[in-house]
Amino acid sequence: MLGVFAGVAGVSTRAIRRWHEIGLLPEPERRSNGYKRYDTTHLVRVLRIKRLSSLGFRLDRVGEMLDGAVPEGQLPRTQLPSWPSSGLRLTAGSPSLSGCGVTSTS
Repeated sequence: MLGVFAGVAGVSTRAIRRWHEIGLLPEPERRSNGYKRYDTTHLVRVLRIKRLSSLGFRLDRVGEMLDGAVPEGQLPRTQLPSWPSSGLRLTAGSPSLSGCGVTSTS
């Protein structure tokens, strides 16, 4: 079941085991046959871990963010990972796609 769950989440079984080991992902209950029973809460957490990791956050920081140590919307800008400017500009009303090769049809 771990392999199926990992495949659906798009991560390796090794990553899942590691996240269990360090406490980032809670161990699911086991079925009568001994297999772990993953549910949608596990899947949502794995997808969040995956996304935050892909943005450059360390796993200890990911854990703090997911467990509420950092209130939602309160992450200081100085702690955001940096990446080069893409030329994409967002305005108050709608996104501007200038500089990214997409043109408007309207």
